[in-house]
Amino acid sequence: MATKKRSRSDKNGGKKRATDATTRRKQTKTTPKNTLYIRNLNEKINTKRLRHGLFMLFSIYGEVLKVTINFKALRAQAFITLRSVEEASLAKAALEGEVFFNIPLSIEFSKANTKDLE
Repeated sequence: MATKKRSRSDKNGGKKRATDATTRRKQTKTTPKNTLYIRNLNEKINTKRLRHGLFMLFSIYGEVLKVTINFKALRAQAFITLRSVEEASLAKAALEGEVFFNIPLSIEFSKANTKDLE
């Protein structure tokens, strides 16, 4: 009688491994990109002033190509695109938790890939 090869799911008692998917999500979450996702912005500040303030703050760490703030539902969030991943990494490391308009910034790398703006 021929022996049947056991698949990965058979070895784990019929359960598929979720570790691969979990590992992929963690890697994507921490993969540095040149666009930063900023949360926890002060909603009481005028949008124009907020955009200018973010531009000036992040310009210290590199060339800011774009500052995007959602005007309606997600006004407390912004995306900052810098010229390079190195500049974005430096800005993230330096500004994480920095108080901006009386609220500490929460900064992550953007999950979506940024289109080239050059």
